[in-house]
Parts: sequence; structure tokens; C-alpha cells
Amino acid sequence: MTVAAAGLGLLALLVVLPVVVGARAGVSPRVAAGAYLVDLVGWGLLPAVWLACLGGSIGSWLAGIRVAGGGCLLGLQQGQWQLAGYVPAAGALAVLVWQGVRLAVGARRAELRGLALAGSVRREAAGGAEVWVVPSARPAAYAGGLWRSRAVVTSAVLAPLDEVERRAVCEHEAAHVRLGHPRVLVAGGAVAAAYGRFPPVRRAWEGLRRELEAAADDEAVGVVGRASVISALASVALLGGGAVAGGAPSGGAVAFGGMEHLRYRIARLEEARPVQAAPTALVGSFALVVVSVMAWSACVLAGADVTMVGVVACGSAIAAVGLRPTWAIRLARR
Repeated sequence: MTVAAAGLGLLALLVVLPVVVGARAGVSPRVAAGAYLVDLVGWGLLPAVWLACLGGSIGSWLAGIRVAGGGCLLGLQQGQWQLAGYVPAAGALAVLVWQGVRLAVGARRAELRGLALAGSVRREAAGGAEVWVVPSARPAAYAGGLWRSRAVVTSAVLAPLDEVERRAVCEHEAAHVRLGHPRVLVAGGAVAAAYGRFPPVRRAWEGLRRELEAAADDEAVGVVGRASVISALASVALLGGGAVAGGAPSGGAVAFGGMEHLRYRIARLEEARPVQAAPTALVGSFALVVVSVMAWSACVLAGADVTMVGVVACGSAIAAVGLRPTWAIRLARR
């Protein structure tokens, strides 16, 4: 397998993956979100790897180094020409890291603390999560934070709702925390901020955000019922979609009422679309195939021997990030 074939094969899979996810009805939102995140991880790594491959090979050619098999010569006989060739790859990684740091700082600022936390009322939600109700005339409902993610709802959102709708909103935000969505959005948002002008990246980013909201809706439905969640969503829509994360970047917090996704979520709940095992297994399996190809291609692009140990190690690292939306944690009650 040549370097060009490995890179083009991976590129094709990254383009196709979000199309496969979006074309399948009945896919679990958790699994769909995991597939979209795997795709974003691939788009985040591929430019830097390709630039390192190209730069390293050009530098090796200038240094007179040859390796059979068309490998990229990464890490082999390091010389000044090779190191200079890695500069473009370092630049691509620097952009990605900068966007990640920027979103992480935004997520950190979204954490509720200090006087705002002291003046809030704590409500308990399913699974041991907490929801903090902040007295405010500005409608906002979001899950945000980096080190200590919290679900936050302002009194302006809850005031016009009945008690069951209030619980639906709170359970939705608590589900975001339990499913780890704020940190997931920091990871995915960094790639979207760096390469979001590229249509496949933009499609994966929008799909990730949409499915995270749908996953939280399903968690809330399991506690308060479908009708209550639909009613709460409709009430938030009447607020003009204003229940957003005040001041927090889109990659650092998950809002309850983003208007771009409200219609999809309400229609999905009204139609009572059941999660089906076959399409969910298909999408999940395809995402795992992409993870495996990413790990295998990394070895090929590096010009290294493809070993099972290397593929498993690399694939496990990618899967640990990309498949985070598929599982939940149970938080200890205080």
C-alpha cells in the first residue's frame, strides 16, 4: 500500500462517514454523535499528518535520504532538512491547538462559580446530576464548563413553564453534563473553528451538535416523558430561541434552545422515531472501521511497519476521544 493510497482512502472515508450517518433513520443519537466526533478527529489530524509527510519527504530528498516503499521517512535519520520540512505540519497543529485553547478558556469562563453560584438554587436531576437555577431576567439554559461542568438554567426560562416542563428543561441540561457533552464540544469545536469552511467538516460539526441535543432529549424523555419534553421545547421556541449560553462560545457550552436545531428535535419527538438496532450497529461499525483505518494509515504515512500493537494503541487513543458521546457516567449525589 502506497502512502498516496493510504491518505486518499482515509480522506474518502472521512467524506463519506457523515453522509452515511445522516442518511440512516433510527440511529441512536449517542452513536451518531460519536461517529460525527470520530470524523472531526480525523479531519483534525489529517492535515498535520499529510503536511508532516510531505515536508519530511521533501527534506529527506534534499538531504539525499532514500527509503524503499515510498514511506514518509518520519523519524528516520533526522537532519536539518527533515526538521525544516516539519514546519508546515507544526503550523497546522499550532492552529488546531490554539483553537482548542481558545474554546477551553471559553468553556472555563462558562463555569458557574463565585457569587453567581452562591446566589443560585440547586435542583437534583436523574443520575445524581445537579442543575443550578440562576436568578436572571435573561433566558439561558446550558451545560458548560471545563474542569467542573455544570447545568445552568435561569429563572427567566423556568418562569413561564409548568412544573413538569421545568423538570424537562433541567433533565435535558443535566443529561448534557452526565454524557460529557461540554468537553466533547471543545474537542469538536476546535476542529470546526480551524477547518469549518470545508463542507465535510461543517457537516460533521452541525451533525455533532444536533445529535448531542437529541441525545439529551432522549435522556429527558426517559424521566419526564415525551409530551413534557415537546411542550418544553415549544415553550422555549416561543421565547425566540433565547435560551442560549450567555457569552459562551458555541464550542464551549451546549444550549437548550438553539433555533437551528429546535425544529428537528420537535419533529423527531413528535414522530416518536424509535432507535433501531440495525442502523445503529451499521453506523457504529462504520465509525469503528474509520478509527481502525485512521490508526493503520498513521503507520503507513509514517513509513513505519504496520503492527497490530501500533494499530491497537493508536486506534484506542482515537476511540477514547471519538466514542465519548456513546456512554454516560453516574454522578454521586451530594
